[in-house]
Amino acid sequence: MKGSGDAPSDEPDLAALIFRVLPRLGALEAPVLRDAELSMWEYAILTEVASGAAMSQRELSRRTRRDPTRLGRHLDELVSRGLVNRERSRDQRQRTVCITASGQVLLDEVRSRIRAVEDELLRAGLSESDGIVFRDLLARLAASCE
Repeated sequence: MKGSGDAPSDEPDLAALIFRVLPRLGALEAPVLRDAELSMWEYAILTEVASGAAMSQRELSRRTRRDPTRLGRHLDELVSRGLVNRERSRDQRQRTVCITASGQVLLDEVRSRIRAVEDELLRAGLSESDGIVFRDLLARLAASCE
């Protein structure tokens, strides 16, 4: 008798399933990001910066899992476009990052369009209620991985 932790031999691994969905999701989101002139990394950075009060570049690097040097290049681009501000923090050794009003407007527009293509993908294989449950479960799983 199998224990409750034993997966059936014919059940795919979670990573295998996720890697089957990611290319399609990326293909759906790519035109939205291209229209907004954002890379996926820049979108992830804007999303994190918009999630709360100004944060240090170090914290932003940790949250986005982007190495500080590459993060700095993305931030330079976002600053030059007026989407984020970068300022010295109180201890003068660190910089804090916050989203600008125009950055928030762009992020809201992109999020709305991305949500629409995600909903389209979910509707292709799930009922509306299953899509809602899936989003909730995935958000909880992602939060537990932090």
